[in-house]
Amino acid sequence: MWRVIATFIIVAFIIYLSYLASKYLSKGMGRSGSSRYMRMIDQLTLGQDRHIAVIQVGGKYLLVGVTAGQISILSEVEDEELFPLAPDEESGGSQPPDFKKILGKLNDLGKRGGKD
Repeated sequence: MWRVIATFIIVAFIIYLSYLASKYLSKGMGRSGSSRYMRMIDQLTLGQDRHIAVIQVGGKYLLVGVTAGQISILSEVEDEELFPLAPDEESGGSQPPDFKKILGKLNDLGKRGGKD
């Protein structure tokens, strides 16, 4: 009986130590994600494990290509060349589809029996 109680106490102690260790490690991870001299302005995913990013380093802006195997500086971007892009109105751009319009089209198809 005492072995069961001792085993339970030991397991509870190990779980508590694991909790403390993960809490300690997460504090260290949070600091490595921020920097006083660099920051990521924007990024665009081009495919699996491939994206480009605009990074500010001091007063410079760099266009950087990132893959699973390497990071390459593509060009330096001037401050005047950076401005937010307006969404493409005609093709919908990166806007999500309007759910109400899709439901309306499905409802119309149902009323007509699926015939155009």
